[in-house]
Amino acid sequence: MKIRKPILQLGTYSPPLEGRDPNDYLLMDFNESPLPPPAHVIEALITFIQSNRLQTYPSYGDFLEKLGKYTEVPSDHLILTNGSDQAIDIILRALLGEGDQMILAKPGFSMFFQVAGTLGAKCISPQYHEDMSFPFHEIMEAVTSQTRLIVIITPNNPTGTSASLEQIKTILQTYPKTAVLVDEAYFEFTGQTCVSLLKEHPNLIVIRTFSKAFAIPSLRLGYAVAHPFFIEHLYKIRGPYDVNMLSLVAALEQLKNPGPWQEIVREVITEAKPALEQFFREHEVEFHKGDANFMLVVPDDVNAAVGFLKQNKILVRPMRPPIENMFRLSVGTLDGAKRFMEVYAKYLVQ
Repeated sequence: MKIRKPILQLGTYSPPLEGRDPNDYLLMDFNESPLPPPAHVIEALITFIQSNRLQTYPSYGDFLEKLGKYTEVPSDHLILTNGSDQAIDIILRALLGEGDQMILAKPGFSMFFQVAGTLGAKCISPQYHEDMSFPFHEIMEAVTSQTRLIVIITPNNPTGTSASLEQIKTILQTYPKTAVLVDEAYFEFTGQTCVSLLKEHPNLIVIRTFSKAFAIPSLRLGYAVAHPFFIEHLYKIRGPYDVNMLSLVAALEQLKNPGPWQEIVREVITEAKPALEQFFREHEVEFHKGDANFMLVVPDDVNAAVGFLKQNKILVRPMRPPIENMFRLSVGTLDGAKRFMEVYAKYLVQ
């Protein structure tokens, strides 16, 4: 068989997922919720499993209407996806072809580069600044007649920094015929969104996920928000049954009763993260705080630091170029932060 050249030239996106037992390690490496979904979500899943519906195809009912109330857009502006990864996949497949250009600052979420590569598209990647601030001017200057898509991840993974609403608005206004995709995977941690700009800018697309604050990454549910004209074309690409019913059952429960997950978000942002920031300042450890539920830490020896933490049953995520001298630290509960600080203090005095 003959494999397409763009595929042959790609590497494999293989995040280090094996051996991550939450009963054995403190998981601070994948920006997950520190706690499982609350009991009412588990009970709803059990009820569904026992209702003799696993053998039937999904029936999504009025879930989009309920999600529309949460996102404050009409349901025809929404499409559900199998995680936000599938949203990335179908959006890029709708917009990019061989030789087309996508602009996305580096470092950024690897799935964008992976999908663009499979399509033979070219990735133009201005660098985040040394202070991890968003390279707004560099992105504006990078746009050419071949640019079909500008991607803005805000807050960005892994830098944690955000693009301002004014910067996003300026990009939309300056390039009204170019699609602008804004990844808001960490929206629940910041409360900052550009969805309201969609009324005036039909070239805007927003994607979000239920994997972070909503704590159901294993069930794979994401969604895109866009002008109905574009949503209609995305349905031509997404399969009719790509979203499983268990994910919708859990997501609906989280939307109906947001108190528990909102309390975790509050603890992460107002207690655990400030405690870690203060710890790093007191111990003169360089870090980049970011705006979401994670931060970048710059140790003297990243491999030694990551190894020491793993030996003490704490997993963090070492970064790749151009920030290979750092590790990403996912922030969870205050108790988890205290455990990390206790262990890292021992590392610092070795």
